[in-house]
Amino acid sequence: MKKLLHIGLMLVMVTAFSACSTGYHYYTAGQDDISVTQYKSFAFAPYLKMRKPDSVLNDKKDLGARLNYVNNNRYYNNPEAMQKIKDATVSSLKAKGLTLQEGRADLLVRYSTLVGRGTRNTYYSPYFGGGWGPGWGWGWGYRFSPFMYGGWGGGYGGYPSQEHFKEGVLSIELIDARTNEPVWIGYGSGELSRDPQKVLSQLPKIVEDIFKQLPVKS
Repeated sequence: MKKLLHIGLMLVMVTAFSACSTGYHYYTAGQDDISVTQYKSFAFAPYLKMRKPDSVLNDKKDLGARLNYVNNNRYYNNPEAMQKIKDATVSSLKAKGLTLQEGRADLLVRYSTLVGRGTRNTYYSPYFGGGWGPGWGWGWGYRFSPFMYGGWGGGYGGYPSQEHFKEGVLSIELIDARTNEPVWIGYGSGELSRDPQKVLSQLPKIVEDIFKQLPVKS
């Protein structure tokens, strides 16, 4: 019971990190660090193919599921993207002292992706049409809304205006192979370019930045 309680508390303790060079924001849940004396090897867990949403769209939730399925295939759920994610994961974990060992590994690696609509607030001033400034709001359960604004000619106030954009989330999970319990989860969340090839080229850096949030002790 204590172990289950510990795991439950561990997974709800999510830490947010600032954006890195890709423009993504990064979050973690789970242990503060892992030890290479406890976990020496890793392998990839079997890939779970996304279920295609029902063809009948009964409500907005169904529409969101269908759009996520289509966009996921466009950006993440394709052979080239999956290979880039796997290659970058192997490089990052090897750099932390872990060994790739298919079969009886200490850790199993599993990743998932999500594509949806993000929202941010922009602020503009009524004074001389000059004051403006961006504000950000991130979804997927980690929403926050810091903002800044300014103006010319004495404008101190601003009117908010919402902008929508396509937002992608990549999560990578490390699972204890003996207990099948999650040890650590890293997330990267950010705005997706209209060009899927640009997103594809960013994937290795995004994976690398996710694993930067994972301290490993010897």
